[in-house]
Amino acid sequence: MGKVKSAICLALITVVIAVLCVVCFVPFPCDGNGLNYFNSILGIAEKDAELGGYLIGETEYVGGGYTAVLYPEGVISGRDYENDLSASAEEDQAEYAEKYSSYADGAIYLEKETVLDGTEVSESFKKNFAHSVEVLTERIERLHLPSASVNVVDDYTVQVSLPASYSVAGAAFEYLGRMGELSVSFGSDASSAETIIPAQTGTEHPASYYIKSVTARTASGVSYVIFNMTDEGRAAIANATSGASSSYLYFNIGDEALITLTVSEQIDQSSLYISGSYDKDSSELVAAILDTTLESGTEDGLALSVGELHRDYASYGNSAQMMLYIALGVLLLASLVFFFVRYGRLGFAHLYTMLVYLIAMTLCIWAIDFLTLGMGSVLAVLFGAITLSVSDAMSYEYARKEYATGKTMTFAVKSGYKKCFFHIFDAHIVLAALGFITYFIALTELSVFAFTLGIGMFFAGLCSLAVNRFCWYIMMPFAKDKAKFCRFKREEVEEDD
Repeated sequence: MGKVKSAICLALITVVIAVLCVVCFVPFPCDGNGLNYFNSILGIAEKDAELGGYLIGETEYVGGGYTAVLYPEGVISGRDYENDLSASAEEDQAEYAEKYSSYADGAIYLEKETVLDGTEVSESFKKNFAHSVEVLTERIERLHLPSASVNVVDDYTVQVSLPASYSVAGAAFEYLGRMGELSVSFGSDASSAETIIPAQTGTEHPASYYIKSVTARTASGVSYVIFNMTDEGRAAIANATSGASSSYLYFNIGDEALITLTVSEQIDQSSLYISGSYDKDSSELVAAILDTTLESGTEDGLALSVGELHRDYASYGNSAQMMLYIALGVLLLASLVFFFVRYGRLGFAHLYTMLVYLIAMTLCIWAIDFLTLGMGSVLAVLFGAITLSVSDAMSYEYARKEYATGKTMTFAVKSGYKKCFFHIFDAHIVLAALGFITYFIALTELSVFAFTLGIGMFFAGLCSLAVNRFCWYIMMPFAKDKAKFCRFKREEVEEDD
């Protein structure tokens, strides 16, 4: 490519990268008095429970999360016990106190009739509580929420944390704790509705005999909860709704209806799509609750009710985000210093490549709904940046070796990339695949890191093999001495005397 074309391409690329850098990373006042700010994409990207802060020029806090303590049937908090005791009539206080036994130094109280077997917690209660925790954990993991967690506290209560970026975090705690058998009933009202799944007349089949799975889908801005029926399930609903008018289908967990569907005509479908007022988060929440109930059979599970609910700010402090950015900047600066010292002005090619990678990753974190800024995603981006730097250095070293053997610079670059292409390509493909596979099987705490790592490896490989080489290609024509531009040297050959 000639100097003119190279100059035009380099100028256009520089302008585009500069504008995108400002949009992605730089907040600035957009009026004369500095009251209104343009918040960068990095600033408005959702933060998870580990990071957070106030938007520049705004009062809204982004990041952090919510934590709730869930209590199984027969267990109450020490505070509720004291409040209920003091609220009881004086003559009833002794009877109320006799119903409960203090546990964990008064942090919780156990109902003797429900929980205890004599003076010890009954084995059946332990088993049922463990089952509830297992189902609850499975529900949280299916949602792939960053920084979400489930922890048993005081042996018989459950502490659940959800990120504030989750749109239904406030309501989710109540729904997540619902336990019981999945059933479907039909009628004009909930009290008189007849159960058609699984309690078919003359059968003893579980709900899974009629319903294959419950999933969620969002398309064209509309979110659905989808019941995938077996032939038997389809027939059961079709028979029940035959000739229906102004009736309802109730999809229940235990004794409570999670979904109520108005029926005005016969329903005869292999997959039942229910929309209503769901958004993406709420449809996935309801689907996860119903499907885990269908799979696990929670007839032995203890319903978990919501107790204390707290708004948590950034778990690592409001300054953690800035400190993380500073650390990331220092590491990237060290990378650039290395490239400029070792490869001279070829370091600009690496700089442009790194900026393209960081812009792409920032846009992905902002645009993909379930990705948020947190320790996991930032570490994944950093790992991708390190991999990109290693790949660029590898391609430069291969080209250096080819040039040292006497090849021209153009041929040395082509030959160097050809020899290292599959080393770089294979490494990024393997790491990207590992990230995406881990996302689908990972614990909640690893899901965002794993997915971000997957897309990070994709963009790192693309930038190293395509963007870096193109930048080298358009920058080279401006150098009078191409070897000095890259700080490449020929091998010295000793002459025989």
